[in-house]
Amino acid sequence: MKHFRFILTSMRIIITLLFVANVIFMVKLYDSIKERYINDIKQSLSRADQIELVDRIIKAGYGNDDDVVWINVGLQKSDVGSAMNTDDLLAGNYSQGFHRPDEQILAVINNYLHENFGAEAGNVDISKLEEAFRRDLIFSGYNPEFVHITGPGDTFEYSPDLWEIEYSINDDLTYYAYISPLTGHILNEMSGVIVTSVLIAIVLTTGFWYLLYVINRLRTIEEMKEDFTNNMTHELKTPIAIAYAANDALLQFPDTADVERTKKYLSASLEQLSKLSGLVENILAMSMERKKHMVMKKMTIQLKPLLNSIIEMQKLRTEKKCSITLQCDEATEIQADPTHFSNIISNMIDNSIKYSGETVDIIISADCRGISVSDNGAGIPTDSLKYIFNKFYRVPRGNCSDVRGYGIGLYYVKSIVDRHGWDISVESRTGYGSKFTIKFNRNE
Repeated sequence: MKHFRFILTSMRIIITLLFVANVIFMVKLYDSIKERYINDIKQSLSRADQIELVDRIIKAGYGNDDDVVWINVGLQKSDVGSAMNTDDLLAGNYSQGFHRPDEQILAVINNYLHENFGAEAGNVDISKLEEAFRRDLIFSGYNPEFVHITGPGDTFEYSPDLWEIEYSINDDLTYYAYISPLTGHILNEMSGVIVTSVLIAIVLTTGFWYLLYVINRLRTIEEMKEDFTNNMTHELKTPIAIAYAANDALLQFPDTADVERTKKYLSASLEQLSKLSGLVENILAMSMERKKHMVMKKMTIQLKPLLNSIIEMQKLRTEKKCSITLQCDEATEIQADPTHFSNIISNMIDNSIKYSGETVDIIISADCRGISVSDNGAGIPTDSLKYIFNKFYRVPRGNCSDVRGYGIGLYYVKSIVDRHGWDISVESRTGYGSKFTIKFNRNE
């Protein structure tokens, strides 16, 4: 048990750590994609700045007749040098610090335009810059609900939910861009990983929960089996001891003249042997039920005579005042295994007798469609109805705790009913008795 608890605790810790690691990985992945999106947004802002500035330059008369602004662009030789890994490349300030030629060219063009025409072109038109920025974002596949740009020295009270993008020219802060978060785009890009992770988490959680459920159920069944063994051992020892004592008294102290004494001891032995026979039948019935390929030996049974025989036997075995009424036509016949059918009816009648007061009223109604056994006993609590056919299950009873049982009677009944292809149901309320109904045709 200690090893089991250790393994269970270890599994819980490992699964928890896996969940935490997965969450951390998701957060890092989100931040990585967000960083890439912000870089794309900066490039969009750079292109929008270039478009807006070129328009101002042309309006200021610095373009040619075709409204074209000519510039000279020179690219610096790569200064990667002897760098051979990512860390060296990132640490080196090569190619003016730009890792991609397209970014380098765009930056060189913007820097050139601002240095040579920025002052002559006049003040920036924020609305046009904003318009060009929005169009470029849409063209890039982004469509934020809110877009706003502020120039140097401008103030803007914005919601902390907005993304704030800084855009600089020649290391001088030029603009602030504010846009709605692109969380939807990021989550859509992460959707495959998220769905897979969630499914794995569900499978792991469900599997672990089911494992705990099965283990707990096995432990419960094991405890029930131990109770069954203890109860059955006691029940077997009691009739054996009484019968042994009665027979020993007759052998040790025989007195043929005392007929009453002899009859009393023999009756006691017979009664205890009858109880012992019933216990053995229960054990054998449970053992036979475990045979998965057991076949019912069905034959035509005259129902009323068989039921009358079972009723008389039950009346002889009980010490209570018992009234059993049978409602069944003489001509009623069914196809069933006579031995197992007798056992399940005996079980139901025996339960009605055991779980009732000093006076028992039982009504048995039977025809070719089914049979029902109703009583005026203690009844079954509603919460217990769904468990009564489980192996080793016993209904908790405050005032009937002295009634011995093993939790296999109704389990055996349900098993044999299923083997016949029948259906069994129960109606009961605490204090109002119970009614068990077997339908010979499940479809009716």
